[in-house]
Amino acid sequence: MVARALLLLVLVLAGAPALYAEPATERYAPAQMRVAQDFLERAIAAAARGDSARAGKLAWQARLDARLAWAMTESGALRADAAEVGGAASRLIARLAGREHQSMRGLSER
Repeated sequence: MVARALLLLVLVLAGAPALYAEPATERYAPAQMRVAQDFLERAIAAAARGDSARAGKLAWQARLDARLAWAMTESGALRADAAEVGGAASRLIARLAGREHQSMRGLSER
C-alpha cells in the first residue's frame, strides 16, 4: 500500500511542470540575437556598396530576427539589444525606401 502511494506521488510529481522552469526558447535567444546582428551588418555593407535591393532584404530579416530574439527572452539587457538592432534595421529600411522613392520620382520626371 505504501509502495503504491509512493509510486502515485512520483508519477504525479513527474508530470507536474517545474515551478521555475526556463522557457524553452530562452536559451536560444542570444544566438537569435547574433543572427539579427549579422543580418544588420550585412545589410549595412550592402547599402554601402549601393545594392539597395539586397540591403533592404537583409535589413527586413535583421528586424524580424531581432523581434524574435526579443520575444524569446525575459532578459532586459538582451531585449534592449534586440530593440536597438531592430530600430537600426528599421531606420535603414526607411532610408532605403526614401532612396527608392527619389529614384522612382526621378524616372517619372524624365
